Amino acid sequence: MLSILIILLISIFLSSISAILIHKFGFRIGLLDIPNERSSHTIPIPQSGGIGIWLAFILVGILFTKYQIFTIVAGIVGLIGLFEDRFTLSTKIRLLLQLIVSIVIVGMFLGLPQSTTAIILFLFWIIFVIGTTNFYNFMDGINGIAGLTGFLGFGFIAIFSFFIAKEQDIALMCIVISMACLGFLPFNFPKAKVFMGDIGSLFLGLVFASFVVKLSTTISAFLCIIMFSCMFYADTIVTIFYRWQRGENIVKAHRKHLYQYMSNELSLPHWKVSLVYALTQFVFGLLALLAYREGLVWQFVVFGVFGISFLVTYKVIKNAKLKLA
Repeated sequence: MLSILIILLISIFLSSISAILIHKFGFRIGLLDIPNERSSHTIPIPQSGGIGIWLAFILVGILFTKYQIFTIVAGIVGLIGLFEDRFTLSTKIRLLLQLIVSIVIVGMFLGLPQSTTAIILFLFWIIFVIGTTNFYNFMDGINGIAGLTGFLGFGFIAIFSFFIAKEQDIALMCIVISMACLGFLPFNFPKAKVFMGDIGSLFLGLVFASFVVKLSTTISAFLCIIMFSCMFYADTIVTIFYRWQRGENIVKAHRKHLYQYMSNELSLPHWKVSLVYALTQFVFGLLALLAYREGLVWQFVVFGVFGISFLVTYKVIKNAKLKLA
C-alpha cells in the first residue's frame, strides 16, 4: 500500500513539474499554441503540458506492470503527439502512424483473427481505437475539459479493472493516469497557463481505447466502460453526424462541438462548461457501474437515458445559439 501511494505521489509530481517547465520554457522551444479562427482562446499558450501524464504512465507501465510492451507501443502515440505539437504532421502521416499502432495493440490484446467473424471484430476494434484517439483530441479545446475527463474516466476504469475484471496492473496504470491528470489540472483549470497538447490528448484517447479493447470480454463490459467517457463520445459522434447531414467536410477542422457552442457562441466561461461535462460524466459513469451489476437491460436503460438527454440538450443549445445570433 505504501509503494502504491508513493507511485501515485510521483505521478502527481511528474505531471505538475512537467506542466510548470512547459509553462516556463514552452515559448523558447517552440511548444506554443497560436490561436486561429477555430480556437477557443485568444492569446498564445504553451502546449504539451500533458507530457508529465505520458511520462508517469511510461515509468509505471514499464517498471511495475506486466504490460511493458503495450506501454512502449502506446507511448509511441504520445511521441506522435509531441511531434504534432512542435512541427505539425500531415493528416495522412498522422493517421497512418495511428493505424499501425492500433493494429499492433489490437493484435497484442486479441491475437490474430482466425475466422470471418474475428476479422470483422478485429477491424471494428482498429476503427474504434483510431476513432477514440482522435475523439479525445477533438474534445481537448477548452480549459480543463480533457484533464477532468481523464481524471474521472480513468478513475472509473481503475475501479472496474480492480473490482470487476481483476486486472490489477491495468487498475494501477489507470490510477496513475487519473492522478497525473489531477496533477496537471491546476495549470490548466480554471485558467490555462499551459495546454495539454496532442502528446496528452492523443495519448489519453489511445490508452482509454486500448483498455476498452482489453477489458471488453462481454457486451455488458463494453457498454459499461464506454460510458466512462460518454460525453466525449456523444459530443463527437453527434457533431460529426450533423456536419455530414449538412454536407460539410467532416475531416476539416472546425469548432462546432457542443462544448464549443457553449463556450464560444453562448460565451459561457470555460471552467463552467468543463465542470458541466465533468459532473455529467461522473453521474453517468457511476450509473453505468451500478447498471453493470444489475444486468444488460439496466445498462441499455442508462445508455438510452443518456443518449436521449444529450440529443435534447444538443438541440436546445443550438436553438439558443440561433436565437442569440
